[in-house]
Amino acid sequence: MPKMKIERSEAILRKKRNTRKGLLMRNIILKFLYEYKQKRFTIAEIAEKNGLTYSAVSYHLKSMLEEKVVTREIMERRSLWQITGLGQQTIKKWLEKSTEKS
Repeated sequence: MPKMKIERSEAILRKKRNTRKGLLMRNIILKFLYEYKQKRFTIAEIAEKNGLTYSAVSYHLKSMLEEKVVTREIMERRSLWQITGLGQQTIKKWLEKSTEKS
């Protein structure tokens, strides 16, 4: 049986296996962080505002942290997450391409 083609996305990671569901989750997280790029969020805030589970958001943020797409700052026992310049560039390109297709 041939593999299903995954739609090109800028949420593709080099060090992890990229599944359709994983790409969708990372796209949701990156779009949210890109929309509020000047702010930092906890995992719980990202999960709640996007209707995702805490554990899924945590897993994907840690994967994206390894690839320098997001940053984490620890303040008073809380991790605050924000999109990096690299993450902004890649998601912006993908958003522009996806709106051109529509």
